[in-house]
Amino acid sequence: MISARKHRACLWLFGCLIFCLCSSMAVVYGEPYRQAYPMPIAELDQVVTDWFKLQGFHVDRRPLEMGGIELFCRKGDESGCIVLSPRSALATQLRTTWAWGKGSNVSMLKELNLHIQAYLNGETQKTPPQPPKTGGPMVPPQVLSQIESVVCLKAALSEADTQFSGFIVDPHGLILTTAHGVKGLEEVTVVLYDGRQLKGTVIKIDHHRDLAFVDVDGTFSSYISVADGRNLLGIGEWLFTVGCPIDLRGTVYGGMVNGPPRRVHDQLLWQVDMEIHPGSSGSPVFDVEGNLVAVVKGRFRGTDTVGFLIPLETIVLFARDM
Repeated sequence: MISARKHRACLWLFGCLIFCLCSSMAVVYGEPYRQAYPMPIAELDQVVTDWFKLQGFHVDRRPLEMGGIELFCRKGDESGCIVLSPRSALATQLRTTWAWGKGSNVSMLKELNLHIQAYLNGETQKTPPQPPKTGGPMVPPQVLSQIESVVCLKAALSEADTQFSGFIVDPHGLILTTAHGVKGLEEVTVVLYDGRQLKGTVIKIDHHRDLAFVDVDGTFSSYISVADGRNLLGIGEWLFTVGCPIDLRGTVYGGMVNGPPRRVHDQLLWQVDMEIHPGSSGSPVFDVEGNLVAVVKGRFRGTDTVGFLIPLETIVLFARDM
């Protein structure tokens, strides 16, 4: 008879053997892969999911803590798991290990990486065509009245000139914009609505919230109050943004909230169906009553009609920390 202690010891050794065997199989069949890509998690999720579906895989999705996503891909006797984790609002890490399959999956993972790189280089179809927005309201006069408070920000960089948007938030010349627009800059050129150009100094920057303050000398009668803004939005609600896209001043675009806020690297972002072009980052976003509700953060890569907004709550917290 085998004693209970020996029996437990045998079970433990058997478990270790199975673990080592599975670990060895993971090396042979798993080919672990880890890579960070410069795009939001929602965008990489779509790119990866679409690619696997084109390869004939069925893809199941499961949300994870901290805004992560787990994708289960299976086709016949091939099956694998991909984990997407936000590194920042505009960067995502992809981690994958095949569970089983016929032979090595190195070539498939290489093909996936090449597809993502081609997507980043603009060499593939970006996103499915977006349904047209219909039934939108005219731009309200309460929004048009805010145009004079919106500014264009310009800077000369070694590789190329850059332009983005911002808006005056108090009568003393404090301007709110995005942190990624002024990254590495101490001064910028501020172009007012009437065409005047002033020197602006970056006085506060928060890369985590992606917000920054720029200060200019002067007194301004037109400004947008953060304290009087509105935080809660509804899905399907129409919004309007005023900014400086494509070297234009005071350009207005309308669109709607097309989903609940997404948590990206512990920061909430609204997703909208709205035209957002290069230079729009930092633009104020208003509801139909002209209340400030958000700031344009960026767009879904490869399309001009899917954007991400920094909500008013984040703006208030940033301003409160002055």
